[in-house]
Amino acid sequence: MPSAAAAADLLMLGIETSCDDTAAAVVRGDGEILSQVVSSQEDLLVRWGGVAPKMAEEAHSLAIDQVVQKALDDANVSENDLSAVAVTVGPGLSLCLRVGVHKARKIAKSFHLPIVGVHHMEAQALVSMRQHKDCNFSYAGLKTQVRLAIESRNISTDDIPISSATKDDRQIRANIAASFQVVSGGVASNQYVRTHLNQIAEKNGLQLVCPPPRLCTDNGVMIAWTGIEHFIAGRFDDPPAVDEPDDLQYDLRPRWPLGEEYSDGRCVARSMKTARVHPSLASMIQGSVH
Repeated sequence: MPSAAAAADLLMLGIETSCDDTAAAVVRGDGEILSQVVSSQEDLLVRWGGVAPKMAEEAHSLAIDQVVQKALDDANVSENDLSAVAVTVGPGLSLCLRVGVHKARKIAKSFHLPIVGVHHMEAQALVSMRQHKDCNFSYAGLKTQVRLAIESRNISTDDIPISSATKDDRQIRANIAASFQVVSGGVASNQYVRTHLNQIAEKNGLQLVCPPPRLCTDNGVMIAWTGIEHFIAGRFDDPPAVDEPDDLQYDLRPRWPLGEEYSDGRCVARSMKTARVHPSLASMIQGSVH
């Protein structure tokens, strides 16, 4: 693990192509955002009435080189200055994910850089904590409160699927689920939602912590920052082999529930090349307290 001074000097390129925005950013290990570039596909969304995966893939392919180069230029750095490359490997549209991963591996191979596979939703959560160096948070307290709420209402959860529960039981479950919600990503950029959450927080003597709206929607900053956290923890892939074929089939994770990788208090290193179990930073924190 690098020293605090060495970690602060890290330079991470983050690449995001999980859906309909082509994004890249360069972030320093101390949290300074050196550049942020996003190419929107808003015109395609209007034309097709939503995200058309094949059209989105083509748009990513057309934009990715220019977006990444502009991120490097705006940061006044070159690939040789980078410490590593971070890229979204899931969840998302596989056709779109492949574009970003291919670009990241191409850079990593050409400049012999480590590469970090990032969970898109984990990155959205962690960008809220960018100002906290240890990124030390978990949902343990929240889960405890959910458990206590379930126990206080005498709900039996032992092998009883929601489809087999009584009407009253289903309503109680729905009420509990609606009472415990975590807001991040695009939802957190909604000013109406933010305003009312802030009112609730102030009423209860709490502080609402939200990233600026530009960091709530898909962006490269959240990928770079999550990549930094993983890189410091020693969780990254070695540079791709010089003879790695350009048409290599990568281990993408289009469906990747956040937290599924945590099991029995143990965490297994992630890799984009093999179908391993992929741990989240939150699971690492949870595992460290067991």
